Amino acid sequence: ALPSVASAFVEVSKNRNIILLDQRGTGDSQPLKCEDSKGNSAVVESDDYSVTAATDFAAKCAAHFAKTTDVSQYSTADAIIDLDLARQAIGADNINLVGISYGTRVAQQYAKKFPNSTRTVTIDGIAPMDLVLGQEHAKNLESSLDLQFARCSQDKKCKEKMGDPRAQLNQLLTTLSKGPIPVHYRDALTGEWKDGEFSTGHIAMLTRMLAYAPQAAALLPLQFSEANKGHAESLMALSEMVGKDISDMIMHGMQLSVMCSEDVDELVIDPADQNLLLGTGIVEVMKAQCAVWPHKKRPDDFRAPLTGNVPVLILSGEFDPVTPPRYGDAVAKHLPNSKHIIVKGSGHNVLPIGCMPKLFATFLDTADAKQLDINCIEKLTYAPM
Repeated sequence: ALPSVASAFVEVSKNRNIILLDQRGTGDSQPLKCEDSKGNSAVVESDDYSVTAATDFAAKCAAHFAKTTDVSQYSTADAIIDLDLARQAIGADNINLVGISYGTRVAQQYAKKFPNSTRTVTIDGIAPMDLVLGQEHAKNLESSLDLQFARCSQDKKCKEKMGDPRAQLNQLLTTLSKGPIPVHYRDALTGEWKDGEFSTGHIAMLTRMLAYAPQAAALLPLQFSEANKGHAESLMALSEMVGKDISDMIMHGMQLSVMCSEDVDELVIDPADQNLLLGTGIVEVMKAQCAVWPHKKRPDDFRAPLTGNVPVLILSGEFDPVTPPRYGDAVAKHLPNSKHIIVKGSGHNVLPIGCMPKLFATFLDTADAKQLDINCIEKLTYAPM
């Protein structure tokens, strides 16, 4: 994941050492990688995203690790102990924490447990401690898509060429509800021609992943329009490419160890999600997989928010489909020495965008988020559609 955020540290690295720590279960730190029959990192064995298939896959992965590894020892509570041991090993009295996405949970938990060892906290794409991860994914994606698609609907040229993106998506989903579409497409990575079936699972995964980056999501209105004209080849190739990239990056076993320990007991299947793009599938799959994945109970004080006077820089993207800006507002209420910056037109992970690397470096130098001059960020423009 480093290449995607490396530019965020260009200014900071001029005066500071950047320590990258593989959380246990990731990278080279005993990776909990669930692999399919072809040896590829995966969430399920194939394109079958049914609850049964997902459960069977998790059970096989758990059985594989049971021979050598106690997968219940890979929670956030374990990770922050490791992090403090690393701090001690490098001889630092205190550290500047940077957490992105799930890393914001690790950063908050560390700062709660080791306040005297925490100089500053920068959290990008914030997940509040009282948030049950997965519970609001479907609704948050819909809100993000509404905001992003509205830009095309309000743009005369975009709407004339591609129509209403939401209506185009709904039309495509109606077609797919009758069954997958046979597609002859060219693999975006190998150039090889293939035959496949484009399904609702493909469109849900692709739309969700592209929504993380508005520059990429800008491709969707055209792709939906073309698919409704009988040309789903590009969507199929794009979904296959994105799916492989995501699978290679995610250590699904470690993800299960975290979410099964910390969230699944509070997940509730919400019937109101059934008509949304993601539906109730994520919650159903998580609950089913965790029923066969060994895990432990989260600490009693886990849901308590981070409080106190630690300087905190909170970053959010206006269109973030998984950790929307309201989450940053909720966290900031408990932190008197914090500043919440919402980056216009951006999605998930905004630390590398625009002048943010300079603001980040200034924050680490001064340990004062409130005094940051954010005029440069407010000048950012939207990605064209």
